Amino acid sequence: MNLHNFKNYKTIIQNTGYLSVMEVIRLAMPFIALPYIIATIGAENYGLAVFSQTIISYFIIFINFGLDVSAVKDISIHRHNKLELNRIVSSVLLIKLSLLAISFLILVCGLLVIPFLKIHKTLFLFAFLACFSELLFPIWYYQGIEKMKYLTVIKTSSILFYTVSVFLFVHVPQHYIRVVLLQSLGNIFAGGLSFYLLLYVEKVKFIIPDSTFLKRTFTDSVPFFFSRLSVVLNGALAKTVSGIFFSMNAVAAFDLAQKIANIALVPAQMMNQAVYPHIAKTQDRHFASQFLKINVLVSCVVTLCMYLLAPFAVTFFAKGQLSESVSLIRILSLWTFTASLTTYLGSPVLVSFGYPKPFNRSVILSTIVLFIVYGILYFANLFTIYNFAFALFFAELVILIYRGYFGLYYNIFTYNERFKRKI
Repeated sequence: MNLHNFKNYKTIIQNTGYLSVMEVIRLAMPFIALPYIIATIGAENYGLAVFSQTIISYFIIFINFGLDVSAVKDISIHRHNKLELNRIVSSVLLIKLSLLAISFLILVCGLLVIPFLKIHKTLFLFAFLACFSELLFPIWYYQGIEKMKYLTVIKTSSILFYTVSVFLFVHVPQHYIRVVLLQSLGNIFAGGLSFYLLLYVEKVKFIIPDSTFLKRTFTDSVPFFFSRLSVVLNGALAKTVSGIFFSMNAVAAFDLAQKIANIALVPAQMMNQAVYPHIAKTQDRHFASQFLKINVLVSCVVTLCMYLLAPFAVTFFAKGQLSESVSLIRILSLWTFTASLTTYLGSPVLVSFGYPKPFNRSVILSTIVLFIVYGILYFANLFTIYNFAFALFFAELVILIYRGYFGLYYNIFTYNERFKRKI
């Protein structure tokens, strides 16, 4: 191995590590304060806080509009061309700023027209502050230039700020608004600091890009917007519907179960992220097949642990509240098992072997299936939070079957003549 290749591999490993650390911290750190939050503000108020953030998550994905994905490639290609970098960054920020303005107008209209939003307007305005961090936090730029160290430190600091602040400033049930405000302020802190680095360390200058370049930047992001929207919908739809049709307690119960399921998914995600560069480089079918077996084994162990430890987890985090979460965690353990495999069949397998289309289509397909299932549940009068959990599992199962089919069709795992046909 020559020195150049060694440096490339080292950079890839380091940035993968930084991204992994950031993701683990993002998922795990809030659990430190969670028992205190639920015990202090109560399940109903916690559900209300979660519901407001869930609604705002739709605005966040709209503001990002897939730019966080498409811009990475552009930045990576032109990382040594300062003028082109200035154009790309300026275009992305200008588009995001426009989408932020549109989002705020929509929110204001909602606050004026919808009674529930009007009653809780302060809460939703505080939640909306997180949208500003999405404008300011240029993770796409640092991914493109392969410098993730600074952002990992900044993001960790912001989450620590939120965690410590909760214990300092949240003391009574009425302080549920502060929970949302503190989280938004932590995000703004991270966004502001990273934006400062963009200006004064990376020396990025803002210019007014021409309309053609702006249009191209926006158009390139459209396919990624729909795939990212599908991911958000899959994760947020149950809490949104629960808040509209049931109660904030139901939102809180589902959120707790979902948080635990997402944490349980981390081991598989880290494994898959670790093998992604190797499979992409070697395209070793034997290794891919063998690692699938390892993935299944690890996922089985995690699923079993989730099922058995569900009562203890709910007792610890909810302190006698949200008993519904026990059954939800056990149902979502099926989702965790399935999601572990679909994650592996995604980027590490299909994308690595040069088949990104089935990967992207599967996410959108699962969202379509999820909406169909929700429609069936509604008209069959089977709307329950437990069925929402089963629906989430079923949608993930569709992804698994779809990606697994193409894994066989393209002879990535086991060749079978019946899969060799034109689709």
